Amino acid sequence: MLLSDLARRRSKRIKGVVPVRFRVAGSKETHLAHTLDLANDGVMLGGFRGDLKVGDRIEIQYRQNRAEFRIAWIKPRHGSPEKLIGARCLESGKQIWGPDVPR
Repeated sequence: MLLSDLARRRSKRIKGVVPVRFRVAGSKETHLAHTLDLANDGVMLGGFRGDLKVGDRIEIQYRQNRAEFRIAWIKPRHGSPEKLIGARCLESGKQIWGPDVPR
């Protein structure tokens, strides 16, 4: 992660691995992934093997909570077909992960 990426963050992230489902806007197909770090305004996902593009909108579901995010970056994971995905929440103030996660 670059220093400029950290400077653009709106809030502190916490490390946390939780399973999530997501779907790309306009699609009914859901995908499984997991968080690596999270905040209510953004998330880093791991465990995804499909195709996405920077700028794609996705809806992430954690338990019964859902929010819309935009893909900010995608990086291949060394030695694996999995990709790391950074996404920013498009719904200001939404608490998808729960009350203990930074805003």
